[in-house]
Amino acid sequence: MANLSPLDEASMGRLAHASAWRVRLTETDRESCAELEAWLADDPANAEAWAEVQGPWIAIGEAATAPEVIAARRDALKRANRRSGRRWSGARGFGRATAGLAAVAACAVLYLVVAGAVGATQDYRTALGERRVVTLADGSRVSLDSGSEVKIRYSREARRLELLSGQARFDVAHNARRPFSVRAGDETVIATGTAFNIDLLGPEVLVTLIQGHVTVLDDRKPTQAPSASGAKATSVISAAPIVLDAGQELIATPTAAPRVEVASLDRATAWESGQLMFDDESLGSVVQRVNRYTNRPISVDQSAASLRLSGVFSAGDTTTFIDTVTHYLPVEAADGPDGSVALRRKGF
Repeated sequence: MANLSPLDEASMGRLAHASAWRVRLTETDRESCAELEAWLADDPANAEAWAEVQGPWIAIGEAATAPEVIAARRDALKRANRRSGRRWSGARGFGRATAGLAAVAACAVLYLVVAGAVGATQDYRTALGERRVVTLADGSRVSLDSGSEVKIRYSREARRLELLSGQARFDVAHNARRPFSVRAGDETVIATGTAFNIDLLGPEVLVTLIQGHVTVLDDRKPTQAPSASGAKATSVISAAPIVLDAGQELIATPTAAPRVEVASLDRATAWESGQLMFDDESLGSVVQRVNRYTNRPISVDQSAASLRLSGVFSAGDTTTFIDTVTHYLPVEAADGPDGSVALRRKGF
């Protein structure tokens, strides 16, 4: 198996790319595809990264049903019950014989049982105005913003998460052989060891890379096109993965291809300290974010939604936000009987 240690930035990027292909092929139940083969042929280092990710995946699959491995799993469970406070520090590689595979499988299962991660799905959510940091079994951390929810499923082969609502920051413990993926809307972010922020803002998905490298897969169904024979043909993978570097942000909407822009890391992470930072954003978008932190919902009339706003506000301080907006923008606020607030352009 190729040895990519110590890992430089280029190697990390290739491993993240290889991990992205591994996850996508598994989800589509395919062995390979033309796009992957082209990437492997492009650079021998790509093939080495693929071998680094692919080797343990295959070894685990081949050994999973061996009687020795099943017995090892049973023994590991017994040991885990007796030593629930201990964590296995890891084993390198897989053995050359069945006994070796069984021993490695036992250690892996012991680690996952102690960590509470064997096939289990965990769901974490935050209430209005609440922020929460969750440390996962492998040492990765998920920081949840107000009104957010994430679903987590760890297995031997992969670490899979799904952001169902709101916003979260992910600080990923490095493990090139066990990809860490987060699905949000139609986008799937693949990482091996990095930090990134995902914001589900209405129909938009914003992925901001804070450090390291990530690969983003766009999971929307590809458009079907007729083949030469007249039948409709659909590619297995709709688009090539998008690699982000630190300081970049991917913006995905339902009606357009994802685009990559330079990000403001201060703005993207301001919510972690209870601040909301806006830089020439539409009032409609700003109000969507403000509503995450208040039980006094704000609506914006269509005539005012496109007005632009910059500024820094304290999350949850709706009164100050409304006072500021009505002072600096040509809008007025009307209180509803249920405590809600409607913003509309003056003169409309």
